[in-house]
Amino acid sequence: MSKVPEANQTWADLLKGNQSALKQIYMDYHKSLFQYGIRILLDEEATKDCLHNLFVKIWTNHKKLSQTNNIKYYLMSALRNEIINYKTRESRYDHNQTELEVFKLDFSVETEYIRKEEINEQTHQLTEAMDRLTPRQKEIIYLRYFEELDYPQIAEMMDVTVKGAYKLSARALEALKEIMQVDKVVLIGMLISAKQNYW
Repeated sequence: MSKVPEANQTWADLLKGNQSALKQIYMDYHKSLFQYGIRILLDEEATKDCLHNLFVKIWTNHKKLSQTNNIKYYLMSALRNEIINYKTRESRYDHNQTELEVFKLDFSVETEYIRKEEINEQTHQLTEAMDRLTPRQKEIIYLRYFEELDYPQIAEMMDVTVKGAYKLSARALEALKEIMQVDKVVLIGMLISAKQNYW
């Protein structure tokens, strides 16, 4: 719990132009940001580029940034916007769409940032079941159960109402229950277990 005020102070230091604070924020959050970004872009280099651009913009605009009590949420939301901008520039995104075209929830993805020696059978089953969900259903499960964002934060990131975020999450869990033929309690347990394996 003591990290929260410390994180707030680090952000405050960044706003004052402290480069060490920027470096600390990068070290604390770049892995989580990369894991989120690559599941949207499915491209390691593009994800790194978006991350790089994000932190360049943060430093360039640090005097204009507002205070935040949740750095992780702030950065994930900013990265999502950066990815949408990237996809727009690459002409792979329809301006009229409000959802990203793909979201990959594969717990066995291996990159230089994400290495898992082995994934158990239960996690493989969960991954296969996840692949049958829509991109938005996969994204909300990731944000809620793996990044542990709250529903108002998710709603803002995904451009839906808080009620809509609850509904989307409930539908995603219901779809997983039907695919896997398990109770909701068991399913939540599997998600928690997958998170532990995944991290």
